[in-house]
Amino acid sequence: MFESIPIVQILICLISGALVISFSFLRRASGFLVLSLLGIALVYRQLAVGYVLINVIVLLFVTSLARITANSDAKRRLRWRWSCAALIALVVAFIVGRWYQIETKGLLVGGIEWSLFSVDMWLLLRLVTFLWEFGSGRIAQPSLLTFAIWTCMPFTVFGPLLRYSQFESQLPFMREAEVARAVYTRTWVLNALRATALLVCGITLSRLHATMFASGTQGVPYWIKLLDSFGISPWSFLLTWWGFYKLMECLALMWSVSLPPSFNAPFGRPNISEFWANWNMTATSVFRDYLFYTRWGQQRVNLYLNTLIIFFLVGLWHGANWYWVIWGMLHGIGFCCFIWYRHRRASKQFETNGATMRILGPILTYVFVCSCWILPSRILKVLGQI
Repeated sequence: MFESIPIVQILICLISGALVISFSFLRRASGFLVLSLLGIALVYRQLAVGYVLINVIVLLFVTSLARITANSDAKRRLRWRWSCAALIALVVAFIVGRWYQIETKGLLVGGIEWSLFSVDMWLLLRLVTFLWEFGSGRIAQPSLLTFAIWTCMPFTVFGPLLRYSQFESQLPFMREAEVARAVYTRTWVLNALRATALLVCGITLSRLHATMFASGTQGVPYWIKLLDSFGISPWSFLLTWWGFYKLMECLALMWSVSLPPSFNAPFGRPNISEFWANWNMTATSVFRDYLFYTRWGQQRVNLYLNTLIIFFLVGLWHGANWYWVIWGMLHGIGFCCFIWYRHRRASKQFETNGATMRILGPILTYVFVCSCWILPSRILKVLGQI
């Protein structure tokens, strides 16, 4: 778990925030842009060119479309159609790239694939929200400077997601007085300490897991495996990334940028729907608002089918391997079961005791979520894939 935390991003955010606070000439759009581009170069290294290329292509497309479709309702509808087409093309390109990585065991090669793999998980969501907001008319023609800072800002490279419309409204306040007011407060210090404590606890649990299973699972008592599967591993994952995203929220305030929260105590929720509503919320909202509800309607067959498709994409979004694909599908099946149960309960075909479900609901949800992290590896072993 510790190895998966983007430590470089934390250091870049901390240093860039300190520079903005220390030097007044950096507290302007050009200064923010220079720091953002340097951060992207350090984080992505050889893939930085592909990252920038993808963003330039999308910005040129949106700028050209904005000029063609200005001042006409009919043309605005055309803008919506073309934006949706570009969004779908982007998602398809991402799926093809992920599938290529699965087939080649994560191999990266040069040429077109080199740029294609730069459309990573968080960049994909940023561009999806950008195209959707532009096509729906929520944002006007974006400026080059604002777009460049927004897409290259180091605080959101690996999440959380800040939509363009949210950032655009904050840009005028990224000035010296706002920076000083945001950082030099007791609340900011306490939040930063809480985020660091969460991150340290998560990393400690992850180290404990690595120590217990340093020589494999052979000979490890069953109760220790059970404790790890339903206690140490899930909590290390949650605390590590919860702490990381809260730390990004605190460090972003050094630029006077307010990031939306990512986690809200997802464990202990009464059902799988509530779990996902409070788990990685900035990413979940994109799949829910832009792909799930808006386009499909509420017909029963469409609801189940779309749920499975969305969770397949969620799994593929998390990682380019079969483990995450199966993980996503398991959550999709569980979510479909919850939808089926909710419909039956609403139609009075199921009569359940409210007090009983208030107790059993969080327990069943927690066990299901933890099981979804365990079962993919077991399934792959049975299928002989690993």
